[in-house]
Amino acid sequence: MREYYYETVYILRPTLSDEEIEKAIEKVNNAVEKYNGKVLHIDKWGKKQLAYPINDYQMGYYVLLHIHTNDRNFVKNLENFFRINEDVIRFLSFRIKPSEVKGLKKEEAKSDSEANNG
Repeated sequence: MREYYYETVYILRPTLSDEEIEKAIEKVNNAVEKYNGKVLHIDKWGKKQLAYPINDYQMGYYVLLHIHTNDRNFVKNLENFFRINEDVIRFLSFRIKPSEVKGLKKEEAKSDSEANNG
């Protein structure tokens, strides 16, 4: 079975409260697991100005995910989930090389050891 690694960025509506943002992120993570994926890393970029208005929103809450899966149809299923989720105003997924993921894991291990030592 082949392994696939993806980097997905999605933008949440800026009108969501902090609690609603956490629920929306958890909902996306549950969808990833439902479609046979595993979230390797979550990076919350926060609320940022959009380059152009999307659905009359000037700002959006950005979230980056690194995902591992063995399912070829994973991206299709996840993107269908994003399309029907009203909290997500934009999304983009692309496949990354396993070597890039190894670099990410090294960075995470380094930051974890710094956090434990600091």
